[in-house]
Amino acid sequence: MKTDSAFPSAALWRHLGAGPDLEPGLRAALAWVVRAPGKGVRMQLVQATALRFGLPAAKAERLACAVEYFHLASLVLDDLPSMDDAHSRRGQPCVHRVHGEAAAILSALTLINRGYALTDESLAAAPARVRRTARGWVDRCLGLAGLVGGQARDLTFDPRSATAREVGRIAAAKTGALFALAVFLPAELGRPAPAERRALRALCVYWGQLYQLEDDVADALAAEAVAGKTTGRDRALGRPNLVHALGLPAARHRQRRLAALVRRALARLDALGGDRWQPLQAVFARPAAAERSAA
Repeated sequence: MKTDSAFPSAALWRHLGAGPDLEPGLRAALAWVVRAPGKGVRMQLVQATALRFGLPAAKAERLACAVEYFHLASLVLDDLPSMDDAHSRRGQPCVHRVHGEAAAILSALTLINRGYALTDESLAAAPARVRRTARGWVDRCLGLAGLVGGQARDLTFDPRSATAREVGRIAAAKTGALFALAVFLPAELGRPAPAERRALRALCVYWGQLYQLEDDVADALAAEAVAGKTTGRDRALGRPNLVHALGLPAARHRQRRLAALVRRALARLDALGGDRWQPLQAVFARPAAAERSAA
């Protein structure tokens, strides 16, 4: 299996709580998922922001792992034959191709379960209002109004009648929701003022759309070896993709505009809160767009 020293796979494995008596097939499937090399953008967002607002390092790491578990579970499920029927992810065969569909589904359920548990553990000492709001964000971003509902729309998408607006709406429910979770879950610790909250919402919309558009471009144009995952599936399966909906020139134009809007939202946060939101700026400022779009 390929590894990437920049990806915190050791922390992801450690916080799973996989004891010595765990069934070997499930253990192997979980190890395959959490040790695959990825960029961990959401983890960085969560950990850096949580540390900035005073969460102890050990709890910040747990909260970051929780959000990454939710993300990884979504990838495992998205790749299944009943979904996108993908054969590679992060430069290696999908977990269901190696360990079987049953083990893949159980690994996704394990990740979701641990994600909820670690979220509660990490925020146990936070004020009740923060805990309550955080639970609301998890429910909103992962549930019917977010990731689950967006995936349902993705599966029933009809490219013959759908508009670019509908493609963006699905992206907002899936990729955008996970970005909102990675931003707002730790941001609640900083008790953002109403104006900061509005700027954070704008940031999540633009950044999530940009992230998904970069993924759409990769699916439409990149070779599998470059993208690190199965490409061409959106066209083959008739799934939402802004390159197909708009054409490449218009998609590239939107990509540049979204990047500018993200920078504007970050500048607004700087103006409102000084260096309170510097961790968000630092993660976005990573040098290559490809690093931001790695799934």
